[in-house]
Formats: sequence, structure tokens, C-alpha cells
Amino acid sequence: MAISEMRRVTVLGHSSRLAQVVEAIHKLGLLHITHYGEDLPEDERSQYQPSEQAQRDIEVLDSAIADLTYSIDFMAAKRHVNRSMLENFTGSRLFLTESEWQSATLEPLDRARSIHEQVRRIEQELADIADKRNRLTTSIEELRPWSSLQLPIEQVKSGKYVVTMLVTADVRTYASALSVAAEDMPGLAWEVVSVGRERAHIFVAYPATAGEQGLAALSAAGLSRVSLDQYVGVPSELIAGFEAQIADLDQRARDVEAEIDALVELRSKAYVLYDYLVNERAKKAVVSRFGATKRTFVVEGWIQAADMERFRSRVEALAGDLVVLDRPPLDSEVPPVELTNGPLAAPFEVVTKTMGLPQPGTLDPSPYLAPFFLVFFGLAMTDAVYGIFIAAVALWLKRKTRQPNSKFLNLVFMAGLSTIVMGALLGGWLGDLPMRLFGMRTAILFDPMENPTNFLIFAFALGLVHILFGICLKAYQNIRTGNVAAAITDQGFWLALIVGLLLMGGGGMLGPSGPAIANVAKYVSIASALGLVATQGRHHRNILMRVGSGVLSLYGLTGYMSDVISYARLFGLGFTSTVLAAVLNDLMLRPAGTPIIGPVIAIVGLAFAHLFNIVINIIGAYVHSSRLQYIEFFGKFFESGGRRFVPFGFLAKYVDIDSLKGV
Repeated sequence: MAISEMRRVTVLGHSSRLAQVVEAIHKLGLLHITHYGEDLPEDERSQYQPSEQAQRDIEVLDSAIADLTYSIDFMAAKRHVNRSMLENFTGSRLFLTESEWQSATLEPLDRARSIHEQVRRIEQELADIADKRNRLTTSIEELRPWSSLQLPIEQVKSGKYVVTMLVTADVRTYASALSVAAEDMPGLAWEVVSVGRERAHIFVAYPATAGEQGLAALSAAGLSRVSLDQYVGVPSELIAGFEAQIADLDQRARDVEAEIDALVELRSKAYVLYDYLVNERAKKAVVSRFGATKRTFVVEGWIQAADMERFRSRVEALAGDLVVLDRPPLDSEVPPVELTNGPLAAPFEVVTKTMGLPQPGTLDPSPYLAPFFLVFFGLAMTDAVYGIFIAAVALWLKRKTRQPNSKFLNLVFMAGLSTIVMGALLGGWLGDLPMRLFGMRTAILFDPMENPTNFLIFAFALGLVHILFGICLKAYQNIRTGNVAAAITDQGFWLALIVGLLLMGGGGMLGPSGPAIANVAKYVSIASALGLVATQGRHHRNILMRVGSGVLSLYGLTGYMSDVISYARLFGLGFTSTVLAAVLNDLMLRPAGTPIIGPVIAIVGLAFAHLFNIVINIIGAYVHSSRLQYIEFFGKFFESGGRRFVPFGFLAKYVDIDSLKGV
């Protein structure tokens, strides 16, 4: 139940064994690989230089991965992945056996290329269809106002004797404009082809002898010439032809949609190939961290001490000329951090890692925060039935998501069990429903509704124990590292002062011997305060600064008081949950007296009302139980800043392989 012990590992071998070693390390998933000679000056390092072929292989893999990413995104855009509400929260993955994985990853580059080519072909065809359809639609819109014109467009032109053209004019003024143009240009004739909302579309003819003056007269009258020279044929026939082409394009688009449906069937294969190629690329790229000479290579990294012999035996079994060396970390080295706890404490690593990893050589807070987190969560929910529901949902999620060892779901399950216990102690069984239905009082400790003061005092008492325990952990950590003096002066004096003040103020409640205990506590408090004054400024050389800093350190009592008061949030959350449950019971039971339908409405209403109460309270219970760990508890002893232990091994975005679970 601590930070895992790390060993520094060095693997040496002939360059011909490099690929074997990389494959073995990747499959084992135990070694956190570091850059060779990371602590040496740059000019003293001898980094492994990948061959040109290896670099080309990485480029090919990068290209294939990019193509698969593009293909997967295209399929997701065209056919959304149907996921249940559960999968949207937990994620959905493909579960494969080892044999299925091997079969699906044969000739991966060719398969990836084939999928990408299909995607590109379909995408290009869809783009071509859209482009052609847009052009045809534009042409139809351009020709539709002229659909009543029975003359082929190519015949609308300037002849030897007559000039014909198509013009438009403002719908409000076109009649007067034509009259004005006719006055300026004798022989002008026209036919109104169509009248739209804004423009009138007109076929005009005038004598060719008018020359440029004729066009100028039309323009002066507000008539604008329209050119349709790109078309050949009668407008109505052209429109019919274009509409037929659009129908053909729409049918082709439907055929392509069917091809997309067939393509999407390859989505799972694309997922598998993506994960495979990403891991293959990792194997190719990791060698850049190795050291090398002309004929040898060196791999350096960190491994958990418990896995050392297994790693050594597997690697050295590959060939007789491979050597695996290990040693403990040097004082100048900072190994990565991995938390190792038993099944009861491991789920609480989720809480710890949210705050950050502890530094090597310090305490892992996971097992120490566990009982407090559970009690705090249970107090915030305050209902045994809510706990049963939470625990049942956690078990169902573990089964549904195939994650029986999920630390987070195990944490939720244990929080549910704690809620059952705390709810039973405080009498919460769907709020006050047993009292309303059967007149039963179910509280064992006290009823939060009837004794809110007791609830608040209980929360403060838990907070005080939590804080004192955090101080004790810091003292223990100082003793472990040989700093006994700091444990006495920085934690021991504070523990004695806080406990002494409590006994001095509350000794009268301890029975006949209470006054004597309070009197002793008074002297303990005075001695502890003097000890703090004498030692808390010890880092100053000036005697006045030492004493001044020591006196000011007593102001830290207000900080501890503030920390204790912060635990009132447990009272607030628990009391709110209890009151809301009672109010919901009152509202939902009102229609219960109505014959036949009343009980049904009451039962359904109670179910949804309490589900609502669970949902709105469970988040607050988790967040505030965690917050009390991070601020009030961790602040007393936790030293964050550890570097995460990331062993080189199989990483997947989309798939889970049975034989590689846990790697």
C-alpha cells in the first residue's frame, strides 16, 4: 500500500537483436523507457540513429495512419456511430480475441490503402455529383424566366435586317420604359416573356439600321441586355433536359449512399488497423531513445521491482548475448511514480491521481483517505436506498462495460456501500418514507431533520479527526526520512496544542475527572505554544526574527479553525438531501388516496423524484468529498509533483484484446 519501488534497468545487446527486444518489451508492457544518457552532457551521448529504411518505414506508417484517420472521420461524418447513453459516457470499444486480432491485422498497409481509396473515390464522386447538380440548378434558374420563349436561344442574335435580343427591366417600370424606347427608336417591337416579382423578361427586336444607337436607346430607357449565348436550344426543352440530368444525378447519389453503407461496414476493420499501425509506429520510433555503438544498442528505463525478474527472464530468453542489468535509483535520479495498493485501497487512487502523483519517497495518500472519503460521501447522500441504487448501478456498469477491475467503478460501488451504512445510521430510507407509511423511526444515531445540530457537530468532529490524522501522517513521513526533530516541532507541538485546547475547553464534559484533565490540558497547551514560538522561526539567524516568526506561527490556529468549519459542507449536503427527499415524499404521496390510479401515480412519482434527488446529489457528494481530501487533508502532508510511470506497451484507442488486458 504505497508508491511502487522502482529499479533502473539497462538492456544491452547486438544490433541484430534490436527488433526482437523492441517486440518483447512492447508485448510485456513493463518498462518505462527513457532517453539514453538523459543525465549526460549532449556531446557524451551516443544515440541510436535509425536507418534510412526505418525512417522510410515510419513515414509510410504515418501516411497510412493519417489515411485511416481521414477514413474514420469520413465514415463518422456520413454515418454517425450509434451509441447508447451509457457508451457516450464510458466509451465503446471492440473486444477481440488474440486470433481475431492476428487475422484482422494481416497485410495492414494494403488493407488501410484499400479503405482509404474507397473513401477517396466515394468522396470525389459525391463532390462531382454536387458540383454538376449545382451547375445544372444554376442553369435552370437562369433559363426558367425564359421558358415561355419558343425560339431557340441561338437564333436570338443580330441579323442583316433585324436585331433580336433578350432584355430585363424593373417590373414596376418596364411598360413605360418600352414606350420611351419605342419613341426614341422607330420600328421597335417586343414580347413580354414573363413577369417576376422584381424583373420583367422581354424579347425585343428592332431594325438593324439603328446600329449602336438602338442598344443605347434601350439602355437609356432602363432595359438591360441578357446574354444566354452559352445555351443552344429552346429554353423549355433545355430545362427539361437539365431536370432529367439532375434526376440521374440524384439516382447516382442514392447509389453512392448505398456504397457508403457498404463502406461503413469496414469501420471496425479501420479501427483495428488504426490501433495496429499506431503500435507498429511506436515500435519503430522508440529506438530513437536508445543508445548505440556501431554494433550494439542500449535501452534504459524504469521498471517496478516486482516485475524485474519476469522482465529479465523474458528478455534474456530471446538470445544468449542479451544482458539485463538493474539497480536501485541513485540519489540524483527521480524515478517515475506508480501507485500500488491492495484491492480495497486501489479504487481511491482515482481520487489521488486527480490531484496529481506524489513525489518518490513520500506517502501515497490513497489508503489513508479511503475511510474518510467513504464516510464523507455517505454523509452527503444520507440515504440507504440511494446507496443500494448506486452500488447496483456500479455493478451493472462493470458488467456492461466489461471492466470488472475498473478502479473508478469500484470506487463508486464502495461509495454506494458506505451510503447504505450511513443512511441506515441516520434513518434515511427514501427519506422519511417509512415514517410516513408505517410510523417507523429508523434512525440509529440521530435523525438529521430532528437533530440538525447533532449532525453539524458530527461533521465538525469528523473534520477535526481528518485534519489531525493528516498532521500525524506528516509526522510519520518526517520520521521515516530521519527528520525526527521536524516531526516533534512542526507536527508534535501542533497536535499537542490543538488537542490541549480542545480538552481545556471541553474537559468539563468528561465526568468527575474532567476538571483535572482540563487543568493538565491547559499546561500542555501553554507548553506547546511556547514550543512553537521557540521553534517555528528556527530558519532565521536573527534572534528577534526567530521569536517574531514563532509568535506569528500561532496565527495558524485560525487556519485550522477555518479547515474544521469547511466540513460544514457535509452537513449542508446531507441535510439538503434529507429535506429534499422529505419534500418529494410529501408531494408524491398526495395523490395516493385517489382510487386505482392514485397509488400508481404515487409509486411512479416517488421513483422519478428520488432518482432526481440521487442525480443532483451524487455529483456534489463526490466533488465535495474529494475537495475535503485535496484542500484540508492533503494540505497537511501531501507532496505532489511525481512523474507518471508510463511503460512502453500496447496502447489502443478503439480495441481491447483479451490476451493483452492489463498490459
